[in-house]
Amino acid sequence: MDDRKIPEYQYSPASQPPENLLNPTYGRSFPTETHPLNNPLLIKLHSSDQALESAFSRLTLSPDFQPHAETPSFRGLQAAINGMASAESAPSPLGGNQQQALLWAQSQNNSCGVSGPFGFIGAHQNINVGPGRGPYIDEYDHPLSLMMMKHHLHDQRQHLCDGFCGNYECSSLHGKKPLSTKAYNNFPILPFAHQSNFCSLASMRGRIVSLAKDKVWSDILIFKIEKGLIDEEIEMVLSEVIEFLDDLMRNQFGSYFIQKLFGICNEEQRTKIIMALTKFPFKLINTCLNSYGARVVPKLLEKLITPQQISFIVSALSLGASALATDPNGHHVIQYCVRRFSGEYNKNLFSEIANNCFKIATNKSGCCVLQLCVESSNGEARKRLISEIITNALHLAEHPYGNYVVQHLLGLRMQEVTANLVRRFQGHFASLSFNKYASNVVEKFISESGENQSATIIMELLTSQNAPMLLLDPFGNFVIQSALSASKGDVHDALLNLIQVHAPFMQSNLYGKKILAWFEKRKLNIV
Repeated sequence: MDDRKIPEYQYSPASQPPENLLNPTYGRSFPTETHPLNNPLLIKLHSSDQALESAFSRLTLSPDFQPHAETPSFRGLQAAINGMASAESAPSPLGGNQQQALLWAQSQNNSCGVSGPFGFIGAHQNINVGPGRGPYIDEYDHPLSLMMMKHHLHDQRQHLCDGFCGNYECSSLHGKKPLSTKAYNNFPILPFAHQSNFCSLASMRGRIVSLAKDKVWSDILIFKIEKGLIDEEIEMVLSEVIEFLDDLMRNQFGSYFIQKLFGICNEEQRTKIIMALTKFPFKLINTCLNSYGARVVPKLLEKLITPQQISFIVSALSLGASALATDPNGHHVIQYCVRRFSGEYNKNLFSEIANNCFKIATNKSGCCVLQLCVESSNGEARKRLISEIITNALHLAEHPYGNYVVQHLLGLRMQEVTANLVRRFQGHFASLSFNKYASNVVEKFISESGENQSATIIMELLTSQNAPMLLLDPFGNFVIQSALSASKGDVHDALLNLIQVHAPFMQSNLYGKKILAWFEKRKLNIV
């Protein structure tokens, strides 16, 4: 390269460069191991004393200059930092494009805390520019600073981890943020699987419960479980968590850990867990009322095989069947038991449901549980449930949720049950037809009952003193439409006669028009 003469400019006293840029007596002092002269990065740059003009004379501009963000030399600097961050030994001096990139970074003296041809490690400090003025708020954010920090990283590793893992890579697993250098975060972060290998179960002894409730540590424990544990390790984990199962199952992360642990246990170990859970039944019930507990308990129930295990768990849950059935979380556990296990195991559960029939039937979740219990039960348990529903049927029919229980019972089309319900409602059909919820039950009676029972109900409506009002009622008009569809013979003629008499009034009424529209759809003339 041709030597270029750079014209000399007068410097102000404040920015006058020293005669020797590497004068160790000027500027800041350095420890021996970090002195610029001892830094292998700067061996070539510091080989001889050089003036500011000489330093700039070493710079070259390529004819096809590109913006620094796109130049290979700029990318080379970042790659060099990455390479040194992953190396264990001191970095080698840079050369070629990397050296050009290094010089480029040094020349950006308005972008960092210290000025001069050697950047923050040079001997000349610009008193007009201080830390925080440029994009690197902290001087150690500078990319060259990261290179120097790497020399001392090995000695500081033991101070980065306050847990029981002897590797600095695990620092993020102890609730700390990983070592960060903002935009230049080039220190190695190992894959999750490699991080988990640094911490053995033996090193976690005595802290399994607390670690299982931590987001990161629970993932590590689950990872180890999925990789496979020997019996001794499973027993060690069980011995620690066995007294804290309910606490873990109510935890967002602990619940998933227990689910995975239960999956790898043998029958004897699962029985031990079931015995611990059912030792205090109301703790188990409380767990099922929790959103996380309600998810993990059915997962445990999936794994139950022996009659002893099933009997223990269902008997414990039966004590709180009413509370569970009416809870937004707990009802999932009850429904799972009813669906999965036979009536022999659930008879105590059905008995508890029957004892609290009205409370459960009038609950949003409970009405679904009660319907499922009726479908799944048999024998005496089913008779008891049906009997309790019939006893409370009149009040249930007028309830927003209870009416579904009565409709469900009618939908089973059990002749004896339907006959008992008709007798229970006799004399109340007309009044119930004006109710928003009970009118649906009356319609169900008309459509699901036999022809004789349906005719009896319709005649009760026609002979009621409030029969004309049904034609104009927001809910009663739907009952009349159902009666028109289901009635036959004399009963149907009597119903048509009632409508013809009151047709003039119905034409001017919103709900009366709905009944007249029923005839229009069938192309029948009623007026």
